[in-house]
Amino acid sequence: MTLSCRKLFDNASKPDLTGGNFSKTSNPTLSEHAEYWANNSCHTAEECLTALRFLRRFFSECSKSETELLRSDGQLQKRIGLLIQHSNRAAAHLSLEDYSLDIIDLAHFTAACTVVGEIVRSFDNPNLGPNYFKNLDTASLQAARRIFPQIAKFQMFTSWNIEQQARLYWQLGEDNGISMLLNQIQHAIGGEPKSDT
Repeated sequence: MTLSCRKLFDNASKPDLTGGNFSKTSNPTLSEHAEYWANNSCHTAEECLTALRFLRRFFSECSKSETELLRSDGQLQKRIGLLIQHSNRAAAHLSLEDYSLDIIDLAHFTAACTVVGEIVRSFDNPNLGPNYFKNLDTASLQAARRIFPQIAKFQMFTSWNIEQQARLYWQLGEDNGISMLLNQIQHAIGGEPKSDT
């Protein structure tokens, strides 16, 4: 997961489709893509553009160096920074230090990526239906339990409607929606911040 996080939020200047490159997408390009989405979904071009601007801002906030991310105010940015730091060091065996990764760090990252995926799905491929990620969550648990029957039953998206949540974020706009995604989504999936005591 940490390697996927590093790849998704890569801010290096490569021609790949990464979060860093998407965050640099120009307004005219976003407008062109909004027209494409409007032709393939039940949304207006303005709604599509609002969602695309939301996504661009999200990737702009989260596609930075690990140092910048760890110094950010947002909880998700710090978690992404920690996951990138882990992938840069632990995966390459460059450090003997333990990294203090908690399940909520991975869950917050996963939930945020799923919200982004749901936003894209709702515009780019609405025929998959609003339960696409909930069904994927259920299928993942079933597959995992076949291999590891002793694991606890845990589904991330049973307690909240991913389609409604994703729509809420982009409709609230860049400032409010991004703030909720960066700092509050972990409460929806059951993760509370640890106390310092």
